[in-house]
Amino acid sequence: MNQIHRSFLDIDKSKWERLKPEQNPFLSLDFYQTLEITRCIGSQSGWLPQIIEVQAGFLVYFIKDHSYGEYIFDWNWAQAYASHGLDYYPKLLSMCPFTPATKSVFICKAEDKQTQNELIHILLEEYQKKDFYSAHLLFINQRDKEFLANKFMIRTSMQYHFFNPGYRDFNDFLNTLKSKKKKNILKERIFPKEVSITQYTGDDLTLAHAEQMHRFYFDTISYKGALPYLNHDFFQQILKHLKHQILYVEAAFENEPIAGSLFFYDENRLYGRYWGTTRPLKNLHFELCYYQGIEFAIHHQLAVFEAGAQGEHKISRGFTPTPIYSAHRIKNKNFSDAINQFILKERDYIQETITHLKQFLPYKETHE
Repeated sequence: MNQIHRSFLDIDKSKWERLKPEQNPFLSLDFYQTLEITRCIGSQSGWLPQIIEVQAGFLVYFIKDHSYGEYIFDWNWAQAYASHGLDYYPKLLSMCPFTPATKSVFICKAEDKQTQNELIHILLEEYQKKDFYSAHLLFINQRDKEFLANKFMIRTSMQYHFFNPGYRDFNDFLNTLKSKKKKNILKERIFPKEVSITQYTGDDLTLAHAEQMHRFYFDTISYKGALPYLNHDFFQQILKHLKHQILYVEAAFENEPIAGSLFFYDENRLYGRYWGTTRPLKNLHFELCYYQGIEFAIHHQLAVFEAGAQGEHKISRGFTPTPIYSAHRIKNKNFSDAINQFILKERDYIQETITHLKQFLPYKETHE
């Protein structure tokens, strides 16, 4: 029977885990349930979960009255609506909250087009009959992009990804770089002898690491004047439930923790997510967020390392400008036509930008 749940706690975990098309941590029911249990999502944060369930799959979306925590920005669209005296919210949004990482839209077998069509049909029915002014599916993968192209406007954005063609180790990666870039990375990795850096995964992760990561995350977010989307309980719970898909990198000064970075991973990809420090040291951000991740990806033969949103400084450190995709529908026809024109122009601009930025990659030869 088809139904729409209002809570991830109502979902049959065995069915969800059996049907999900990949081991991406941001498709894990544990991840969504942790967000809900710790009240990072829900009415208090403006992320109201709706989980469509059919016989052979699920599709998650949220009812939202704001655009925080999305990383593919539509604030200008909302402002244009407001300037014409129109409402832009509530909107329908499908993504893993606060997580700019590529994943499948569908919790079903990748080859099951019938179920994907069924889920999208129900989603669009909900969109049409309810008080939504727009629908947005963010950070969709290439397969879903092609599937959704005849039903949605496809928007192109850009991130920086590290691609691992099969390096033997970090030195093997360095040997593919131009001499000046290689020397710069080696120089950036030199720290005072009092500094130690350690990687933790799986059963080596402890609640002390969760305490550290929350403190580093909160202090750094607060310093930037940004909104802390995640709370203390989230870090405690996620290290319990997804510890075998988490990498925590700790930096210590004279054995006292001073910084940490948190990554998630599956069998193919590493995802850089959170970072913070209580004692800024030159180049420590690069080490904990980039070089440690590259080392881990190479050691575990992961093909891609998604280092998160923004940052042209990643290019000289081995990260390639890469297109990412989202899918959109706008109910108001005039605005739909205008936004579609904007998306087409933006796509050309992004493609030109990617071509331009690739000139500054540090590799001796073309690398992707």
